[in-house]
Amino acid sequence: MPKEATCTIQNNLLEFGKKLGFIAVTEERVHQRSVYAPIYDVVWYLDLEKHFNLSGLEELFVNDPKLFKRISKLPFAGFEIEGSSTTSKNQISNFANLYSGNFLFNFVVVNNCEANGENDTYRRGVKIKNYFAENSGDRNVFFLDNVHLLESMKNLKCYDAKIEAFGNHSGDRQTFGGEKVSVEMYEQIRQYLEDTGLTIAQNYSPYLPKIQFAMLKEARCQSVQNGFADFFLRQAFYREPLDQEAQRAMTATSSFYIPRLDVVLGFNAPKCFVEWLKTIAVALKNDCAHYPILYGLANKKVIDKSLFIALISIEIESSINKHLNGGIYNMSKNSYAGILVTKESAKSHLEFFKGELGIKNITTYSLEG
Repeated sequence: MPKEATCTIQNNLLEFGKKLGFIAVTEERVHQRSVYAPIYDVVWYLDLEKHFNLSGLEELFVNDPKLFKRISKLPFAGFEIEGSSTTSKNQISNFANLYSGNFLFNFVVVNNCEANGENDTYRRGVKIKNYFAENSGDRNVFFLDNVHLLESMKNLKCYDAKIEAFGNHSGDRQTFGGEKVSVEMYEQIRQYLEDTGLTIAQNYSPYLPKIQFAMLKEARCQSVQNGFADFFLRQAFYREPLDQEAQRAMTATSSFYIPRLDVVLGFNAPKCFVEWLKTIAVALKNDCAHYPILYGLANKKVIDKSLFIALISIEIESSINKHLNGGIYNMSKNSYAGILVTKESAKSHLEFFKGELGIKNITTYSLEG
C-alpha cells in the first residue's frame, strides 16, 4: 500500500491526466506476471483509435499483433512516485521499471520535503537520472520534485486535448540517387497507409539531435572558448584525420549522426500536454538543461513548433546485409514501433537483435509469398 504522501501525488496525477484527455489509471501492471512485473503508480493511455483509422495498418503487424494492440491504446506516459526518502538503488529501479514499460514519456516524481530530514532526494535523483539516461539512452525521461509538479499544474492554462496530424494519404516514395527498388516495394504496402489520418513523412529525421546541437551552441557562447571546449561541446571537428586546423560546426549534422527513416507515420502530441511540458520547463529553471525536449519547447527550437510523435517507422530493404541491420537499430531508437519491409529471410536478423540487444518494438512484413 503506497504511503500517504505518495497517494496524494498519485491522485493528483490521476485527476490531472483525465483533465488532459488521457485514460488515466493507478496501480497498473502492464506485463504478464510469470516473472517479476512492476506495478506502475500512474499510467496515462491515449486511445488512438478514437483519433485515427488504424485498421488498415493491422496487416503490416501480422507477425506481431501485440505490438499493434499496444499502439491502439498507446501507453503515453508512465509515472513512478517516491513520496518520502528513498535509496539510490530504489531510484535506479524506478527508471528501469519505466523503461521496461514501453511508455512514450517517463516521469519520476519525488517529494524532497518529506525525505526524513536529509532533503537530498531531489539532488541525488537528478544525478541518477543522468546516469541512467547516459547508459540506457534518452527515452523522454523526466525527473522532478512534487513542488515542480504542483507549480506546473497550477500554471497550465491550456486544456485543449486536440491531436493534429497533417496528410491523409501515403504520398510518393522519395529516394536518393535514382534508387527504384524501394519505390516498387513501397507501392505494395501503400494501400495499408492510406486514409489512416496520420502524418506520413518520407525520409524522416528525428529532431532531438538538432535541439541538442542548439543547447551546446548556446553553452559555447556562454563559456570560455578554446580548442578543447569547442570539441567537447561538439562545436568543432577535423574533416580529415590528419588535419591540423579545426572546422567550425555550423549545423547539427556536423556534430551528430542524424538517421533518416524511410517512412514515418505519426501525429503531434496533444496541445495541452505540450503546454504542460513548457510549464515544467519553467518550474525546473536551469535544471531544464538536463532535458533537451524541455529546452526545445521553452526556446521554440522544436521542429515545426510542435512535438511530433514518430509512432510507426518503416524501413524498406531489398537486400539482406548490414544496411538492413542499421535500419532495424535506427527504427528501434527513433520511433515507437518499426516495420521492416523486406524478404522472409531477414527475420533471422531481427531475431538476433531481439536476443542480443533487447529490441522488442520492431516487426517484419514480408513481400514474398
